[in-house]
Amino acid sequence: MKRTVAVIQARTGSNRLPRKILEPLFDDVSLLAYQCRHLRNIPGVDELVIATTTHPNDDTVEQLGQAEGIRVIRGSEHDVLDRFLVVAERTLATTLVRITSDSPFRDPMIIARCVSDHHDNLSEYTRPVDKHLPRGLRAEVVQTRVLQHLAADPEVTARHREHVTLFIREHYEAFRTHMVRFADTLHYPDYDFSVDTREDLDFVRSVYAQMSERDWPIDAEHICKLISEQVAEQNRFEDIA
Repeated sequence: MKRTVAVIQARTGSNRLPRKILEPLFDDVSLLAYQCRHLRNIPGVDELVIATTTHPNDDTVEQLGQAEGIRVIRGSEHDVLDRFLVVAERTLATTLVRITSDSPFRDPMIIARCVSDHHDNLSEYTRPVDKHLPRGLRAEVVQTRVLQHLAADPEVTARHREHVTLFIREHYEAFRTHMVRFADTLHYPDYDFSVDTREDLDFVRSVYAQMSERDWPIDAEHICKLISEQVAEQNRFEDIA
């Protein structure tokens, strides 16, 4: 049986901005709650799951998941690879989609495209072509058996296990890898919509507010349209100067 599960890896113990995923994006809707609602129904994905840690501080993550109707599975705080394998075991997932919780604007259609291409190409690992999307809008798809292989490989370090797919990205040639191409209008690799600092948080809040003012959907196409408008305005100002 083939089963694809999207996994939001989430914990409150960030070093630079603790509890950032529980910070509000707008009103009383946190980054993580917004992401849960936005990604609840991804075409080609059988279930969305939150993978958090067994640390008591992450009880709040479990409570949020329960409030949003999303299954929460808890595991190792630092061995995120093992946490993903626990999810795979509990959900019977043969394919996993890796989603980080500090990037609230993940686009379900971008993820769906990566999942579809992954299965169509019988790939072991799939991601967008480098520089084809802003950071924080990308997606990774990987076969569970590949993660099981990594977990048993003595060359896989603690750092690899913390970042789950890092070993694959360092050894593309060892896996059936597929890179998904996206339209030129989405090629803004220098922009980053992930949140690591207070300034990043202010930035994504501003983006959300600007999108809402325009009554635009929060998706990759319209986020990049907003970027193109701002780039054009900046170029116009520089031409005048």
